[in-house]
Amino acid sequence: MPNLLSRGLFSLFFGGRRKPLASLPGPPPGILGNIGDFLGAQPWDVCARYARTYGPVAVTWLGPSPALVLNDPTLIHEVLETRRLEFEKGNIGDQIRHSVTDDTPFIAQQGEDWARKHAMDPLAQPWTPTWQAAQVEPLRAAILESVEALLQQPSIDLTPTLRKLTFDAFCVATVGEKLPTSVYDDFMLLAAAADARIQAKLPLKFVSPPKGFADAKERFYGLFLDKVRAARKNPAPHRVDLMSWTLREMPQLDDGVHAHLLGGFFFGGVFSSSTTLVGAFHQLNKYPATEERLALESAALAQGPLTLERLKDAPWGEAVAYEALRILPAVRIFLRRTPPTPTRLAEVTLPPGTTLMISNQHLHRDPSHWTDPETFAPERWLDGGAARNPHGSGHFFPFGRGPRACVAGDFAMVYLRTALATVSARARIHVDSTEPFEEGFFFGVVRPQGVTGKLVPRQQQTLHPPTGAPPPPAVESA
Repeated sequence: MPNLLSRGLFSLFFGGRRKPLASLPGPPPGILGNIGDFLGAQPWDVCARYARTYGPVAVTWLGPSPALVLNDPTLIHEVLETRRLEFEKGNIGDQIRHSVTDDTPFIAQQGEDWARKHAMDPLAQPWTPTWQAAQVEPLRAAILESVEALLQQPSIDLTPTLRKLTFDAFCVATVGEKLPTSVYDDFMLLAAAADARIQAKLPLKFVSPPKGFADAKERFYGLFLDKVRAARKNPAPHRVDLMSWTLREMPQLDDGVHAHLLGGFFFGGVFSSSTTLVGAFHQLNKYPATEERLALESAALAQGPLTLERLKDAPWGEAVAYEALRILPAVRIFLRRTPPTPTRLAEVTLPPGTTLMISNQHLHRDPSHWTDPETFAPERWLDGGAARNPHGSGHFFPFGRGPRACVAGDFAMVYLRTALATVSARARIHVDSTEPFEEGFFFGVVRPQGVTGKLVPRQQQTLHPPTGAPPPPAVESA
């Protein structure tokens, strides 16, 4: 907390700015505002601490500029849904545009720009659910191939390992085949360039791209463009990958735009999906009965081709995925800014361009809403639990809320359930430590650090199905 002198100086120089917001609680600012709260701490942890200390709405100061921290589901609904056209996404477009291209709807401006780009996104079409359902078995085969290779390694770091596994599976879903490692390397270089801009402390004009950035970008998107053009010349009516499906359903889509959207698909899901898997397998190690129940369900699913219908009849995998998304969401901070005119929100008038900080960290663990919120308990999602807390609701929004929520959220759930079932049927991921892992930040997504372990082959005889007695409790003491 700033000392009396620092707080006095802030009041002397910026007291006039503070008066219109005096009705809102928040930490007392010093001469640099409350920037010190965010130094050495993750922003989502700061937002959660403000919720516990100051309540659902708090004002903090980033230097002389106010920012609102929102942990109120009603106000979040207002910002992200009913009044969404008033609030832009902040600087994210400028930060990542060079890596993802301007065609992606994710960085589009609110209103017409987003509506136009969203309308041509293959993931936002009436046929998208049918395409998603067709991906389950191809995803399973790709993941299983990766798992067999990982079984040969004596030790793995889960974050980069599951990221690469996810990238390879996404290649199959998008273009029908795994791509060379060099493509993954180009993808990671582009992501690192965007991350450097996201985390830059200097104006972006002073942040230089890494060596080889331009060539990597040309190769990465050029590969997808070559594939789109080749597929257009030689249509394959029975292929189910996203590229082929889009060419059949949207033949008018420009090939360059198509290639950009395919490439952008990886940035939108590889980091978040793989992070969720790391969190899930880390938690499963803490609760053996939960893991055993998933292994039993997964073993049954492994008996024959995997389909979306069979996944829907196996609810425990979905419950594990939901719980991982609740307790360890990959995306925990959503930034918005107010318009260039004064705006009324939370019963105060905010100056133009005020930052709005929205985090799911507190709401996903709010003890007034969740029972035992710090416990990994997938059973909370059974017997109507998922219906009570659907994606995008007040206390559960791992993919965001409203029309600008992640367009690939439904595909992410298909992938997560397929990955959990495939891996758990073939192997047990043993982690070296079940202590809380360190969390970093990369490309706007939480990055688990230091989660090491190995894959242990799972033999059918190691599973112990219940014998008439009720199944073991899903949660055990750590």
